[in-house]
Amino acid sequence: MAVLERKIIHGMATQCSHISYPQFVLPLHKHMEFEIMLFTKGGGKQFVGEGVSEFRAGDVALIGSNVPHLHLCGSKLSPATFDNGAKYEPCAGEAIQFLPDLFPAYMHDLPDYRPIHKLLKKSQYGVRFYDESVYEDILEMLGELDSSEYTARIICLLRMLDRLCRCSHTELLSDTAYNSSNCISDVNEPVNKVYAYLYNHFKDSISLSDIAAYVKQNQSALCRYFKKRTDKSIFQCLAEIRIEHACKLLAYSEMTISQVAYESGYNSLTHFISQFERLTTQKPSEYRALIKS
Repeated sequence: MAVLERKIIHGMATQCSHISYPQFVLPLHKHMEFEIMLFTKGGGKQFVGEGVSEFRAGDVALIGSNVPHLHLCGSKLSPATFDNGAKYEPCAGEAIQFLPDLFPAYMHDLPDYRPIHKLLKKSQYGVRFYDESVYEDILEMLGELDSSEYTARIICLLRMLDRLCRCSHTELLSDTAYNSSNCISDVNEPVNKVYAYLYNHFKDSISLSDIAAYVKQNQSALCRYFKKRTDKSIFQCLAEIRIEHACKLLAYSEMTISQVAYESGYNSLTHFISQFERLTTQKPSEYRALIKS
């Protein structure tokens, strides 16, 4: 299954950006940039590579270049509480996203960069950091990053990475490492643009004319080209994206089947159940029962 390839737009004077997320709404996605994520509010499920784990406010994670990831907010997934009795609340986070090009090409041969090189290699699995003060330290440095420019900004990023290197309590988030081979070679290629549109709008009502207008191609020609390249129709891929999202909600939320259908882009429960059974050979209720067991 393809993953949404995000294009991060950095400022004119930097390739290291600070992005605030007042809520998590992106589907499963990846980008060329490494990402330091500070979870500032709420909690839920974090999907990184092939792994899934809980996150909550005060957690810090480092996600590698082109590693697929998704954050599902607990307040939307379930009215339940964490095991410590704390209520779920809407999620928010702060991300520092920076390109691999910021580092020397032969970083592994430079003793001064060796710890950071090891950390960035480890980030291809996704890393969570649990030292007591790491969240506060990175948050403080984030303020310095926002007020810095040029070389001072890079120095601040290196200090952040150095702080993460010195964490004594870490955990890998996936059993599989992802690398540049997972990168889509051309995000403007028509098939990739179609996938990007589907992932960004799969919860909406989508028409072929909308997709063709986005890709700037004739509808019939686009359908033939997409089928030739993927051996699937555009709307078959849309169904797979929606059902994949529904599977995550069924496994990790307490939403009703009707709520899962709506959150996955279906206005008809009957149509949702039919497509789910066609793609998974199980009814949604059977899938959930099997996962829960």
